[in-house]
Amino acid sequence: MPSRGRNSSNKTARNHSANWQSMQAGDCNKESRVTTTDEQLMSAAAEGDMDAFEALVRRHQQGVLTVALRLLGDEHRAQDAAQEAFLRVLESAPRYRPTASFRTYLYRILTRLCIDQYRRREPITHSELDSVSDDAETAPEALMRRERAEQVRQAIERLPARQRAALVLQHYEDMSYEEIGAVMKCSASSVDALLVRAKKKLRKWLSGTL
Repeated sequence: MPSRGRNSSNKTARNHSANWQSMQAGDCNKESRVTTTDEQLMSAAAEGDMDAFEALVRRHQQGVLTVALRLLGDEHRAQDAAQEAFLRVLESAPRYRPTASFRTYLYRILTRLCIDQYRRREPITHSELDSVSDDAETAPEALMRRERAEQVRQAIERLPARQRAALVLQHYEDMSYEEIGAVMKCSASSVDALLVRAKKKLRKWLSGTL
């Protein structure tokens, strides 16, 4: 595909947001670049290759949405944050340098967006995404599971933004302290301190309820 140049990426980034829903619904099997690295796709996106950008979205959208939902606690805000994160990736593609993995780069953008949004948020109602029960569960078992999950979600939402981010990245994205530190721009020892404080608070708040 002919290059559209670096200015084209910035020019088309906002217009591309209209395609977000269609990219989400797209069949992941259509991705023809499964053996292409994220960094190679970013290089192609920097040259205006929107197919490469869409391949990146399909590859990472589920993890991004999961983290955004865990950080923000609201499905619609999570969708907005995920879309904004990918748009910022596209806008910055010409300036991207693979000094860290693309995954680290992407989650750094997402986490910063979510922390900023979380700090200025209004009270929200939790998403019901996790409330669907297993068909094999009895009604009382399903109710108890949902109640426990709701208690944990409420406790996590009470955490300070950076503690919450560190906990979500560790628990739901299985990141190491070093990876979390790269995302949050802090040392591994700082990540450890954030997690220790977060887990201590959760144990205190959830004691006797689970």
